[in-house]
Amino acid sequence: MPTLTQASFALRIEPTGGFSLLDWDVDMRPQDALDADQVRPVDLTTQLIMWTDELAVPLGRPANDPAHHLLRTYQATPALVCGAAVFTGSTRGGTLLGLTEEQALVLLGRYFARHRSIPGQRR
Repeated sequence: MPTLTQASFALRIEPTGGFSLLDWDVDMRPQDALDADQVRPVDLTTQLIMWTDELAVPLGRPANDPAHHLLRTYQATPALVCGAAVFTGSTRGGTLLGLTEEQALVLLGRYFARHRSIPGQRR
């Protein structure tokens, strides 16, 4: 009998503000999603990790303000994010999990809410 698997994702955010929702399977690695040899994890919650290119700063990659603003929703004083950033789920039994559909929707909601402003009074 075939086993049904739940779809899982990773959210990649570019310094330009572009994003892509990647399909995540057991063979994917943050290095693949970032196109980088050395990556650094930033634990945001017990079920969410942000990955960045360890060499982004030495290579002169641009600051990633959109990822930084999203990171700010999880940390009071987030570190500078340069180059692309990828958000995944946590690890279980040595396997890096992708985001669930619910986690992906929460991240996308926070991503789009980063520029939401309250309208001022009309004059």
